[in-house]
Amino acid sequence: MIGIILAAGVGSRLRPMTNDKPKCLVTVAGKPILEYQLNAYRKAGIKDIYIVVGYEGEKIRNYCKHIRDINITIIENEIYEDTNNMYSLYLVKEYAAGKNFILNNADLAIDDSLVKNMVKSDKSDLVAVDVGLFNDESMKVSLNEDGYINDISKSVGEDSSFGCSIDFYKFSEESSSVFFGEIERIVNKENNKKDWTEIAMQRLFKSQFLKFLPFDIKHSPWVEIDNYDDLSSADKIFSQLERKISEYKCYCFDLDGTIYVGGRVLPDVILSINKMKLENKVIKYLSNNSSKSKSEYVEKLTNIGLICDVEDINLSTDSAISFLHKHGVNKVYVLGTKSLQKEIIDAGFEICSYKPEFVIVGYDNELTYEKLKTASRLINSGVDYIATHCDIFCPTEDGPIPDAGAIISMLEQTTGMAPYRIFGKPSIDLINDISTRYQLDKSDILMIGDRLYTDIKMANDAGIDSVLVLSGDTKREEVEDSSVKPTYILKKFIYDI
Repeated sequence: MIGIILAAGVGSRLRPMTNDKPKCLVTVAGKPILEYQLNAYRKAGIKDIYIVVGYEGEKIRNYCKHIRDINITIIENEIYEDTNNMYSLYLVKEYAAGKNFILNNADLAIDDSLVKNMVKSDKSDLVAVDVGLFNDESMKVSLNEDGYINDISKSVGEDSSFGCSIDFYKFSEESSSVFFGEIERIVNKENNKKDWTEIAMQRLFKSQFLKFLPFDIKHSPWVEIDNYDDLSSADKIFSQLERKISEYKCYCFDLDGTIYVGGRVLPDVILSINKMKLENKVIKYLSNNSSKSKSEYVEKLTNIGLICDVEDINLSTDSAISFLHKHGVNKVYVLGTKSLQKEIIDAGFEICSYKPEFVIVGYDNELTYEKLKTASRLINSGVDYIATHCDIFCPTEDGPIPDAGAIISMLEQTTGMAPYRIFGKPSIDLINDISTRYQLDKSDILMIGDRLYTDIKMANDAGIDSVLVLSGDTKREEVEDSSVKPTYILKKFIYDI
C-alpha cells in the first residue's frame, strides 16, 4: 500500500497566507495541514508516500527533506497553473497504476486514525464519507440499491445524498488499473488536463466499472480548507482535541478587541461570559488601558450586560501601584487621565510636580502639551519614569489611536531615557497575582485576548494556555509567521461545552 497526496494547487482563497507558501503548509492549530495527513499515513504503517507539487513546490520539498521515518517522493507538476488535480494524479501513473493505494488532496486536516481505519477495513475499494452530512460546497455521494457508490459530485441533491466525501480514497490493485486507464483516456485521448479526479471517478461509478463502497468515518473530525472560514473551523476543532476551552477553571479576558471594539459590543461574547459565570467559572478582566478606574470599568461592563464587580477587574495600574508600595514611594507625577490620578491618590500617594520620586506614564486621552513638558523636565532632571503598559495604539471602531507606548516613544526620543519599568501585558505580574490570590494552578487558567505580543505573549511567559480572538487587532495571517503562538484561535470568543 502506498499513499498519494495531491498538493499542486495555488490556494488563492487563503491569500495573503499563500503568497509565498502552498496551502498545505498553512498551519491549523499550530501544525501544517500536510502534517495531519502524514501523521495519518504514519499511524497506518504506510511508508511510501508520493506528493505531487506545483505552486511553491520547493517549500514542500524543503519541509519533507529531513523526514526520515517515511519515504517521500516528490513529483513536479510543471504546468499546475493550466491543469487540475486529475493531471497531477496522472503524473503518478508509473508509480501507482496496478498497485493498491490511498489517495487524498493536500488541503485536509483529519483525525490521524482515518487512514489506519480505512486500511484495516476488509473492503478493498472505499470512499471516506461523513455519512448523513450535506454541504453544498462538498463532493457528495449517492448509492445504488446494492449499496455501491453510483455518483460523486457537488451537484448531488440532498434527497439522494448519502453523505459528503472527504477526499480520501482507497484503491485495490484492480481498481487502480481501471482508474488510471480512465485518467489516461481523459488526459491523452480527450486532451483534457483541467478536470478533477472525481470526474473520472464519477464516470466509472455511474457505469459501475468501479464498485466502491462508502467508508463511514463516524463523524471523526475533518475540515477541507479552501478559505478563511474553513481555516477558522479547523483551528477551532483541532485545537480542542486534547482539551476543550470549556475545561478550565479561570478565564482572564482582555477587554478592547475581545469583548468590545471601541463602542461596538460583541453580544455573543457577553452571553458566553455570563453563561460561564453562572457555571461558577472564575472570570477576570485584564486591561492595559489605564485611562479608566476600576469602578468605571465595572460601570461600563455592567451597562453592556456583564455580571461583574470591582474584584473582577485587573488593570496594569494595579502592578504599577504594587511596585510603588513595595519601594516605599510617597510622591509621584502622573502623566495620565484624571481617573488614573484618582487611582494613584486612592492608593495613598501624593501627586506633585516638585521633586517626585517617579513619573508615571499611562494611556492619556486627556493629554496636553503642558503634561508632556512637565514629564520631560522631570525626566531630564534625573527622575525615573515607569509606564503602566507599552501598547503603541488602542483599537477603536474608527481605527487605531495612540496609546501609552506612543507617549513612551515620544519621551524616549525627546529625553534619551527609557522607562525604568513597564507594567501591564505582556508582563506576567497580573497572572501571577490571580494565580496566588485565588490559589489556582496555572494549568487551570486561560487567557483570552486579541493581541499576540501582549495578551498571548503574557500567557506564554506565564505558563498558561491562551485563546487568540480575531475580533480585534490581530489578523489570522499574522499568526503564521509569529514566534508567539496561542493554544487556541477563534474568530470571536464563544463558549461551547
